[in-house]
Amino acid sequence: MNQPVSFTLLPPSALRPVLPTLPAMPSAVSAPDTGRFSRVSSLLGIQDQVQVSSPSASAGLLNPLSLFKKPVQSAPAVQAPVAIAPAKPAVGLSELRYQSSVQKLKSMPPSELKTLGQEDKKAFFEALLPAAIESEKQYGVPAEVTLAQAALESAWARSPIGGYNIFGIKGSGSAGTVNVQTREFYNGRYVTIRDNFARYSNFHDAVISHGKLFHNGYYDKAVNQYAKDKNPLRFLDNIQGIYATDPKYSQKIKSIIEDYGLSDMVNRAGMV
Repeated sequence: MNQPVSFTLLPPSALRPVLPTLPAMPSAVSAPDTGRFSRVSSLLGIQDQVQVSSPSASAGLLNPLSLFKKPVQSAPAVQAPVAIAPAKPAVGLSELRYQSSVQKLKSMPPSELKTLGQEDKKAFFEALLPAAIESEKQYGVPAEVTLAQAALESAWARSPIGGYNIFGIKGSGSAGTVNVQTREFYNGRYVTIRDNFARYSNFHDAVISHGKLFHNGYYDKAVNQYAKDKNPLRFLDNIQGIYATDPKYSQKIKSIIEDYGLSDMVNRAGMV
């Protein structure tokens, strides 16, 4: 015979749901030991450390469609224009020849110019031409007048005073003074006298000194007139009776200019 079963009723407040016991959650991963990376970080620059520790927010998964897109080329950066200085003009052949001729004249011995005066009158003038052109540029004395005076005053370099004074200039020159005997026209006749004349170191110095002589105040009319009309023959008329005592001096110079075509020679040089 079965035994009776008894039950004890509990109040509702005593009832608690029995929940299954869940496994413990792992604790949060502790921060990595920065000490392990301190040596590596020290090898990186500040900018690199920032990039490693703070990845870009835009970094994400690669879009597969981007693999099929044509890469867009960025336009080249526009650079500011660079100022280019103009090139210096090249020295022309005529200028090189002129400079070479000047140097040759400075080193030319009196005997060489004397030989040219005896054997080749044209070469005589061409040797003095660079200095005569330089004199005209600096002092406004016609180059053809300078050339003709050199021939007349020195008898074609047969007797330059002191070796290089082909104009018979008195006073002192780049190499001092020399006292020599000379013939001059006084009271209607030629007389022989002694006087101090300039001594020069070379023919170039003599030619330049000759041009400077025309700025001593006695030849202002001639120089100013030539600056206006470029007429060498009128220049000679304006120095008649001032530069030399010979009453036919200007006419003699004009004859040399015309006989040897000195004006054409100067014009062909194209330097004045």
